[in-house]
Amino acid sequence: MGMIKLPENAKSFFRNNYEEIFNTGNLAESIWNEKLVEFGKVFCNAGCAVPTSSNGSGLVALMTIYRHYYGRDKVILQSNTMYGVKTMVLSAGCKLAGFAKCNIESLMPNLQQIQDAVNASKQAPENLILLLSHIGGIINPEIEKIATFCQAHNILLLEDCAHSFGATLNGKHSGTFGDSGVFSFYATKAIPAGEGGLVITNNHKIGDLVKRYVMYDRFAQEMNIGVNIRPSELQALCIYSVLLCTEEIIENKRQIATQYIHACEELQIPYIKQVTNNYSGNYYKFIVFSQNKPIGELLPKLKTTTSKVYDYALGDSSEIILHHACLPIWYNQEQEITSKVIKELYESV
Repeated sequence: MGMIKLPENAKSFFRNNYEEIFNTGNLAESIWNEKLVEFGKVFCNAGCAVPTSSNGSGLVALMTIYRHYYGRDKVILQSNTMYGVKTMVLSAGCKLAGFAKCNIESLMPNLQQIQDAVNASKQAPENLILLLSHIGGIINPEIEKIATFCQAHNILLLEDCAHSFGATLNGKHSGTFGDSGVFSFYATKAIPAGEGGLVITNNHKIGDLVKRYVMYDRFAQEMNIGVNIRPSELQALCIYSVLLCTEEIIENKRQIATQYIHACEELQIPYIKQVTNNYSGNYYKFIVFSQNKPIGELLPKLKTTTSKVYDYALGDSSEIILHHACLPIWYNQEQEITSKVIKELYESV
């Protein structure tokens, strides 16, 4: 990947406001964290939003709360997700109850694969958390069916939205289909701000518990769990500055994707669509795939790629590793890189 670039408007907004943080001495728990809360609620149409130091800290906080207050201590993951998600489960004091297989068409599990994983876990539904990761910049295409299944069977659905800020399905943002979700603004994510996360939920009781947990409930002093995982005001300002440019960043990447789409459709190369009649992605990744053979055999001349999602499997979806590749796509990507990739696609077919 090339150097991470941010919009000039984001950099200017940060420069115009950061000195006030030092001038007032409000280095923590002040207006920029408050602005993040309001932005998250309005942008995602969510009842509650809580800034955190990272996506991972937000997920650990939620699982810890679900375990401690609701007895939810068994977690099913999908096989195609970051290894760190597995470590988060154990860090929250929960136990792994199995993995859902994923399919090459989305790199995510469908409803049947979720049902199979739940049945294989042999766990009581009232103990289960399904931690579902949206992959590559789109929302799981079957999330509505999966959410309905979870509600009907008393399974708690937690959404890992690290890849999906700004993505929608039928007008709804990720993180609002299940009980709660957590975004990531890590340096390499779709909307990059160096570090930081945001918990969103329409469950106001959970929202209140998370808000208190992230500052060890030092005011009400009623919870016996909690840590300090708040962003500083400088980090909150950085995140807010970049979030103001969300549409600009996504539109810039859509223009790059348009060039790849034209080549893929002309060459009949399968790719994961990010814009359809009912969903819109953020182009965190542009993913090409092969159904029947390794992607290297389908596209032997393709050498200019970025990291896969992922190059390992936590469960039984190992075929995904060899059957997909990610084309470079980042904000203000140099045209020579895009052109080089397209050239390699044409030379492969």
